Amino acid sequence: MSSPPLTLKKALTGKEINYYNYLSEVNSPGKYFASHLKYKIFCCLWAIASIFHMANFNGFSINLTFFLLTASAITLIAKPSSTVRLLIFISLQIYQAATDMPRTSNHWVIAAFVNLTIIQSYIYLIIKRRSFFIDKVELMNIFAPLVKMEVIVLYFFAIFHKLNSGFLDTEASCAVRFLLLQNSYYDILPTSKTLLALNIYLTLTIEALIPLLLCLRRTRYWGILLGLVFHWVLAYNPLNGFYDFSATILALYFLFTSTNFSNKIYSFYSQTIKRKSVLKNRLLQFNLVNFALFTFSILFALALINIYTRAFQDYFRHVIWTAYSVSFMIIFILSMRTKDDTEEKGAFSFAHYTLLLLPLITFLNGLSPYLGLKTESSYAMFSNLRTEGGVTNHLLAPISTQIFDYQKDVVEIVSSSDPYLQRMADEGKLLVFFQFRKHVKKHLPAQVTYLRNGEKSTFELSKASATHELLSGSYALDKVMDFRHFMKNGEQECTH
Repeated sequence: MSSPPLTLKKALTGKEINYYNYLSEVNSPGKYFASHLKYKIFCCLWAIASIFHMANFNGFSINLTFFLLTASAITLIAKPSSTVRLLIFISLQIYQAATDMPRTSNHWVIAAFVNLTIIQSYIYLIIKRRSFFIDKVELMNIFAPLVKMEVIVLYFFAIFHKLNSGFLDTEASCAVRFLLLQNSYYDILPTSKTLLALNIYLTLTIEALIPLLLCLRRTRYWGILLGLVFHWVLAYNPLNGFYDFSATILALYFLFTSTNFSNKIYSFYSQTIKRKSVLKNRLLQFNLVNFALFTFSILFALALINIYTRAFQDYFRHVIWTAYSVSFMIIFILSMRTKDDTEEKGAFSFAHYTLLLLPLITFLNGLSPYLGLKTESSYAMFSNLRTEGGVTNHLLAPISTQIFDYQKDVVEIVSSSDPYLQRMADEGKLLVFFQFRKHVKKHLPAQVTYLRNGEKSTFELSKASATHELLSGSYALDKVMDFRHFMKNGEQECTH
């Protein structure tokens, strides 16, 4: 296909320029339109993931930001081909994640990094094409390899953080706690000590296998299937609504699939629409059978709603998530049975070295605990990892890797008028001074007595000056760094 002549009007408006240029450069028309379908499905899955995030805490209308994020997700699902709607949606997600800092949940951090990667790729193509009209397939082909790198980084640290004595201890391990909590709710597995220990190593094995299988072309689909099952089970743990994390991972897995899976999803969608039309036409023909069937359907649906409302307090997990995730897995398994000649070869090939900035930041974020920086929002969720106070329980990373001293400056609370600080004292938990200062600055306790690196001090709000070290600090650092509390003695407990 020859490219049409480039006029000034086309260069300014972007009309037709990118479609023809990109099509003639790298794609056949058939592959192009299949990739365009994949792009639109990814936009839908990505928007759905944010809806699951907000459903976890009923956040659809907590404030204006969440309302706008919900609305933008719905409008993107309604028209996933709209670049403007995508940019509005991901910009709102980034803004919302930034306002949550430094307590942004790990999957929301990854979502923000992914959205920043999409924006970075969009800007790269604007500069490359010298037009604001960017081809959607080309955009996906630019950001998808980078996002895949970020997924591998996430899994790397998810497994690396767990290589510590606390996670391997059946008395403290988060893997044990998860199994006990899940079994107390569903009561389907025995809880012998052997099974609890096995679950620890099974968790490590699965989380290590998933990224390894994803990296290899021949095993990629098996890696996705293993990950889908793993995160599907994890989503039902009563400790937290992990379906928000699972929905995010599910959408990111989609980028590892070929256009064959996209075509299978579209085929099921088209068949559903056709069946709906046929059923609608039949029911519109008035007769006693149709009237009875219509009435019975409504009553049956209302009965199901009544049953599910009474049976499941968390209906979004047991009804919406189950329907969504099971449908996705069934279609994916069916697509695995079809011979696929469209799978991309260079899954991690990037267009330009400058685009590696976000994957690098994603990696450094996970590395933070070992550098002496923050321990929250660094993918160390439920890992039993401890690196504070000049002590580490990690089996591979020594304490000498900490080039910053934030974690070495430790506070032990003796007594306080503040309930949280007093609880830390009663439970024998320590705080990094940075985190202790942030808490005092925000909550302004009337009195707190503490040991800082063994030296006893007392803070009294009524006598403290505005320049007191506990009432000062950098806004920027306070915004990006957060540290979890840790145990004075024994293994690190299972905390987020």
